[in-house]
Amino acid sequence: MFYWKNNLIKIRSFIHLFVIVSVLMFSISACEQRGEHYAGYYPIDSLISSQIHFLTKAKASTHKVARLGEKEEKQTIQPNDSTGWINELDIFRELKTLNKPINAGAYKVEDGLTDNRSNLKIKTIVTDKILPVRSMKIYYYGKPENVKRIEAQFNEVNSLYSSSRFLTMEFQDVYNKPVLSSYSITGGQKMFLGDTVVFSMKGSIALQ
Repeated sequence: MFYWKNNLIKIRSFIHLFVIVSVLMFSISACEQRGEHYAGYYPIDSLISSQIHFLTKAKASTHKVARLGEKEEKQTIQPNDSTGWINELDIFRELKTLNKPINAGAYKVEDGLTDNRSNLKIKTIVTDKILPVRSMKIYYYGKPENVKRIEAQFNEVNSLYSSSRFLTMEFQDVYNKPVLSSYSITGGQKMFLGDTVVFSMKGSIALQ
């Protein structure tokens, strides 16, 4: 009698342990499916934040040339605080949408590609789905942290207009850290029931 009772206790303990492990495995799987462990494709948001901090501290200025259709405007500005640089570079923050958990698995990533025009490596992030960020290329030297250039295609569609933009950022080494040296936006915007307007803007940054 004691033998069977002992075995029954062991069986119950095993079943209890099995249930706990199963629940944990299911929870982990559910978290992964919801994207809670998804780290994103590229930390563009933190990169922009670090640039804003550095440019503000360095009292940097930017010379901009903007074109809208046939009109051209030139302007040099020196933001007094971080708000100015936030407004200036906010459009590049929109690229962070590719890191949303819902986009986990939506992009094809290739890293370590050779750039035939330089000694840089390239990381490409591309999707064939209808998403705002259609593609991104990160050019870097040696390791991804040493970014030299970023190119991205961003599309936007809403009830008022559709827009396609090609965004670029160029970086130079300052104290062994990448610092934004120039940036540009080119593209077109079409108002519904209206014509397409072509626009471009290039900013060149000067450090004090």
